[in-house]
Amino acid sequence: MRGAATVVIVAASWCVAIVAAAVAAVWLADVRILAAVALAVCLVVAWVGAWYTGRRLDRRQSYAVVTAVASVLVFAVAAATIVARPLPSDPRADQPSAAPEDVRYWDLTTGSQLAYRHLRATGAARPTPVIFVGGGPGEAVVNNPAKADPYRELTRLGYDVYLYDQIGAGLSARLSNPADYTVDRHVADLEAIRRALGADQLTLIGASWGGSLVASYLAAHPTRVAKAVLTSPAPMDYARWPDAGDIAAHLPDAQRQRAEDLMPGNPRFITWYGLGIVNPVAAHNFIPDDEADAFFDTFLNIVRPATVCDPDNLSDVYETGNGLYANVFTTRDAASGAQSHVQAQLETSPTPAMIITGECNYIPWAPTAEYATTLPNATLLCLPNAGHAVELDRPDLYRRVVQDFLLDQPPAIPATPPTQPCTSEVVPG
Repeated sequence: MRGAATVVIVAASWCVAIVAAAVAAVWLADVRILAAVALAVCLVVAWVGAWYTGRRLDRRQSYAVVTAVASVLVFAVAAATIVARPLPSDPRADQPSAAPEDVRYWDLTTGSQLAYRHLRATGAARPTPVIFVGGGPGEAVVNNPAKADPYRELTRLGYDVYLYDQIGAGLSARLSNPADYTVDRHVADLEAIRRALGADQLTLIGASWGGSLVASYLAAHPTRVAKAVLTSPAPMDYARWPDAGDIAAHLPDAQRQRAEDLMPGNPRFITWYGLGIVNPVAAHNFIPDDEADAFFDTFLNIVRPATVCDPDNLSDVYETGNGLYANVFTTRDAASGAQSHVQAQLETSPTPAMIITGECNYIPWAPTAEYATTLPNATLLCLPNAGHAVELDRPDLYRRVVQDFLLDQPPAIPATPPTQPCTSEVVPG
């Protein structure tokens, strides 16, 4: 009986040692080769330990110990094989994003290399450029022609229009440490863009997360924004609105299930997510950008129908190039309180602002209306029969209200009071 207990205790001890060493190797190693070496050392130590233990026990006991350790090793290899299986993705998401012929790059003083397109003014030139700030976080903008379409007419009004991919998204560079994707980094990049253009002020058009980023930039640089258009903006302070819209909830049942099946229970995703909390660099080494972005592209293309009132208004183009690390870590930073100062600073902002939303926008009314009640010089418009992507559901009306605002003309539709929600319930088909 005592011999059996010894076998159990020794085998359990080695099992714990193997698992602990394996976890420590992945957690502590920021470089893949170091992780591989650490795991190899772990296996060697386990084998030597089993052999040494076997010498001190009789043949039956040593056989039991070696069998127990070998079983653990087999289980570990099987688990590693499952965890090593790439995240699921659509084959179309694995294709590299095509760069437009007119793509250019800024090498900013922040260290960011950002891809951008410049739609040059054809009318009488105006001194203030228009910058389109994309959503996500992590949305690919430059390689998506549809992103530029709503703003081409502004060039005939004399505006130089720039569309750019934020750091970690689209054709822009990725960061080696995902923890560097922060709200402050995006704000600093936008300010560096202004300096690179030599512009005293910018007119900013921010969509979704881009609206939230514009608000953060306006709070940090209040004199540098001539006008701001916030299209279906995400909350100005993510920490105050942690549940501001569940995009998957607006999908038909079958499509919602497809989106949900990508996430829960995937061992590789769970391991990656846990690593991202304790060691972002190790998480980045565990799942590289290409794999992470293809997974993110797959998810976003599944949920795209929830961004519009009428799915027929979506193009057939499969959108790629979205950045998962930029999305997860920027959102995590925003939700941690990085924007807690924004609202108080915007309460005295004289900058003219227009907030545009759609009646079936999946983002709730309250965080949207908060922009109108916070910014003293704001106008709130709700476009009928439009969803989160108002420019896709109502392209002509969207272009009209943006142009009217920039030209100081009355809006084409009546303003909506912040106290009068214009949302209509979206019923999944």
